[in-house]
Amino acid sequence: MKTLPKDLTESKATKIGHVIDHLVDALGGESGCTVRRAVILADIDENPGTTQSGIINRLKVDKSTLNRDIEWLYDYGCIRRNPGFDGREVRLQIEGYAKKNLDFALDYFGFSHKSLKNFLIQFINLFGEHKPTLRDVKLIATAADKRGSSRQDLLKDLYGGSITTENRAINNLLDMGILVKDN
Repeated sequence: MKTLPKDLTESKATKIGHVIDHLVDALGGESGCTVRRAVILADIDENPGTTQSGIINRLKVDKSTLNRDIEWLYDYGCIRRNPGFDGREVRLQIEGYAKKNLDFALDYFGFSHKSLKNFLIQFINLFGEHKPTLRDVKLIATAADKRGSSRQDLLKDLYGGSITTENRAINNLLDMGILVKDN
C-alpha cells in the first residue's frame, strides 16, 4: 500500500513539531537551546567555511553573543573550526550528526536555508525580549496541534527533561500570552 506524502498527512503544527525535533537532534539533543543558535547553525551550513565576521554581517548578532554560541556549537560537536588563510581567522563548518539532522529539518523547506532561517526568526520576533528555546517552539506547535489538551498531554510530547523546567516553560508561555489556558 502506498503512503501519502508527508505534506498531505500532517497538520502544519505537526510539521513545525517535526522540524523542531530535527533541530533539537542537530543541536545535541538540547531542547533548551535558543532558537538563535539553530539560526546560526543553519547559517554555517548555508555558508560552509564562513567566519564569525561573515555570520555577524549576515545575521546582525553581536560579537559576544556569537562567540558564546560558536563555542557551544563547537563544544557539542556541531561544528568544526578550520584555520583560515592568515592564521587569525577561523573558518566554520557543520559536522556529522548536526549536518544529518539539519538536513532532515531543511527537507520541510525544500532545502532552503533562507526559508528555515526566516521561519525560526519569526519565533524570535514573536518572543521579543525573551530568548525562545526550541522547547518553547515545540510547546507552541504541540498546543496548536492538540487544541484543548491538558498540561500533561503537552508534557508527553516534549523531550523528557526535568518536569520543573518543562512546567516553567509552559508557565512562561502562559504569562507572555502566547499560550492561553482553556477554562
